[in-house]
Amino acid sequence: MTGFRSLALRSLPALFLAGATLTPNVALAQQPDLVSAGNRWTITAFNDESPFHDQWATQGLCFRSIGFFGTHQRYEWWSDTFPDWNGIASQEGNEVVLHGDYANDVGHDAVTFNVVSSTPRNVGAGKWVEWRENGGFGRTIGFANALLTRVGRCQITLEQAKLLPIPRDQFGREIESPFSLELFATTQPK
Repeated sequence: MTGFRSLALRSLPALFLAGATLTPNVALAQQPDLVSAGNRWTITAFNDESPFHDQWATQGLCFRSIGFFGTHQRYEWWSDTFPDWNGIASQEGNEVVLHGDYANDVGHDAVTFNVVSSTPRNVGAGKWVEWRENGGFGRTIGFANALLTRVGRCQITLEQAKLLPIPRDQFGREIESPFSLELFATTQPK
């Protein structure tokens, strides 16, 4: 009896692991996720084409979990600093891919980053590309390295974010992209 009990106890971890592995359609929460320790992040772009990687704009992003899709945890996201900039993000492990639109869906962004889980507040690093529709190949605004930092909790909803005023530069010109107007004017071929 003692030998049987000992065998049963030694087999429990293997049985548990097998059961967890074979259980279909059960998604495990990603850790760290994008919302539990604070759903507001900043994203800063650095010019990937420059040898100096000069800093471009920093914007705020808010995330809201919308559930699990297979092995991915999915989120809605919106900016609390740039009007009508929002989209969907999907996380698997520490890798996050997000896409979104701005300027009445004429401008587009895609960001891929990895969350660095060993940092106290969590940061992410990856790539960010932004482009506009033009009927052809699209008009590239820029390719950037991206640094994301968790900074707290969002103070506005998606509906409130859509009502943000269009930001302006120091000369009063409307900023046309999350990357900024000065960048847009200097990186586009004439």
